[in-house]
Amino acid sequence: MKLRTGLAAAALLAAGSSQASVEPKTAIDQFLASNVVVSAKSQVIDKRCKAALSLAGKSRAAIEKRTGKASLKGDFVPFDDLSNLLDSTVGEMSTIAAVSPVKEVRDAAQDCISKVSDLSTKISLSRPIYDRLAAIPKDSLPPPAEHAVDRTLLQFRLSGVDKDEATRQKVEALQKDITDTGLAFERTIAEKPSEIVLDSADALEGLPQDYIDAHKPGADGKLHISTNYPDALPLLKFAKRADVRKAMYMAFQNRAWPDNEDVLKKMLAKRYELAQVLGYPNFAELITADKMIGNAAHLKQFLDEVNQAANPAAERDQALLLAEEKKIDPAATSVNAWDSSYLSNIIQKEKFDVDGSVLRQYFTYEKARAGIFQLLHDLFGADIRPWKTAVWDPSVTAWELYDHGRLIGQFYLDMSPRKGKFTHAETSMVRTGMSGRQLPIGLLICNFPAEGPMEHSDVTTFLHEFGHLIHFLYSGHQDYAAQSMPKVQWDFVEAPSQMLEEWTWDYDTLRRFATNAEGQPIPEALVAKMNAGRHFGEAGSWKRQIAFSAISLAYHDRPADFDLTQLWKSEFNRYSLTPYVEGTHPYASFGHLNGYSSIYYTYVWSKAIALDLFTRFKSTGIRDPKTAMAYRTRVLDPGAVSDAGDLIKDFLGRDFSADALKSELQAK
Repeated sequence: MKLRTGLAAAALLAAGSSQASVEPKTAIDQFLASNVVVSAKSQVIDKRCKAALSLAGKSRAAIEKRTGKASLKGDFVPFDDLSNLLDSTVGEMSTIAAVSPVKEVRDAAQDCISKVSDLSTKISLSRPIYDRLAAIPKDSLPPPAEHAVDRTLLQFRLSGVDKDEATRQKVEALQKDITDTGLAFERTIAEKPSEIVLDSADALEGLPQDYIDAHKPGADGKLHISTNYPDALPLLKFAKRADVRKAMYMAFQNRAWPDNEDVLKKMLAKRYELAQVLGYPNFAELITADKMIGNAAHLKQFLDEVNQAANPAAERDQALLLAEEKKIDPAATSVNAWDSSYLSNIIQKEKFDVDGSVLRQYFTYEKARAGIFQLLHDLFGADIRPWKTAVWDPSVTAWELYDHGRLIGQFYLDMSPRKGKFTHAETSMVRTGMSGRQLPIGLLICNFPAEGPMEHSDVTTFLHEFGHLIHFLYSGHQDYAAQSMPKVQWDFVEAPSQMLEEWTWDYDTLRRFATNAEGQPIPEALVAKMNAGRHFGEAGSWKRQIAFSAISLAYHDRPADFDLTQLWKSEFNRYSLTPYVEGTHPYASFGHLNGYSSIYYTYVWSKAIALDLFTRFKSTGIRDPKTAMAYRTRVLDPGAVSDAGDLIKDFLGRDFSADALKSELQAK
């Protein structure tokens, strides 16, 4: 699950009448209030991109030419607007590239991203702008404004603004290479087709009937099963034939390979070179300098501490999986990676009486959406209504979020697979909100079955991504774009969404929308069994997440002259109890290596924060509205007005602790 960090603007959008209360006040406001439709011709995208670049260039020149006493209003506000324009344009184009059904439009959007990113780099290296911002007197600033200015200056320094002219020019060239290479990496993942071909429907033995019905033979008489999540994950979980599971696993772990091999090597090499130029020993040290974790050494220590806490439960669960594996192959000494989900489902049925094929009959996308909307109303007072506006595909829906009659923000849901569309799950920031100036607009991109049953894990993913969305929308009413949620410290950003996952295990929540075809709600006894078996395999899953975090770090904490496969294998086997499978190249489709670079640990770190935040809900009641509103007003609404650690402390009344995560990983 990925959070797209570009702060997008008005592309895709046909502004509805509900936006009339927000009046454009500047040329940038007016530009961001204009409309571009995602299915527009590539020439329209090019024209909009040129307009954004022209407006940004004029704004940059005006700031650089300012003289006289520096001030918040005269210098920081125009720079915040300029940053918002650049981030919004990148986010706008990133969203188009992720969801447009037209390849030419996606290509035009990615070309624009490259151009705008180049300009952003130039501005981040502008000494005149930095000097103006650094000269703003701090003694008269309110704390939120002072925090915004200080964080902005830090980002300038991390970009290399304080280096000499020759160094700044080299940084600029490297940043361009990194951006373009990252775009190529993601484009290959999204567009490179991948599937397995099965001879007959017999190969789908064990799969639910709705899955079999949805996968009919093609013109050649064979079954073509894609590696997209809605196809791959049920097959790995339910298919009885080990050879079929293995075929899917191998294909899934080899997506975008070998195409992305050299692309990734180039991206890692350029990042290492950039860190060296900026005076850091490696890219991992550069990227963690402004995060909660502080530096790569603290990161390694955190991963090892959590891994140690997870070991006993993970080894116990792995022994049960190996016992089941031996029923398939008596000579087995470890669990095959392609058997893990299948064996886990068997154990869930035998040990906890939870059958995934039975459980999924209570969940569909439409019911899950209605249930999530209702949950957010119960917790945060969210009033979600249909938004009448243009969309780029008939499957896409549009909505508005109100709070006591006040329009808070707008969002799109693009939730089913489509050719050329981003293949994972993410929240995209379509427009950053600012108080009295522009409404926040967001987008959820997922790949759930459009009709029929869905997995309980899909519901959890849905609510997770919705957690990002409401964090973004509720925080989009600050004075400056720099104070909205996307500017919060990056290793905190997953915590609110991960905390919301807890409600998908709550019977009082599930009974309201999880019903079977006859309209009968999910039985309380079944939810109790789900919770009894919930932690089976969880420690092992988090050890795999730690492994991915360690790989992400290892790929960035050294010169980039290593063997991608061997380092992946070494780090993966150091943590995961299910060993690396020879012949796979999972790094080629590990999209987070572009967006998250060396900080994939964010998921583990944020999970620790999420469970710590959840301790207050556990003590007062998971659906207690007073606790929920305190959480919203102290953690979600403030966005990035202060450090994430301060927001946590304000809600919990104490500093953050990882004890809740360690305790859960040790649960029996």
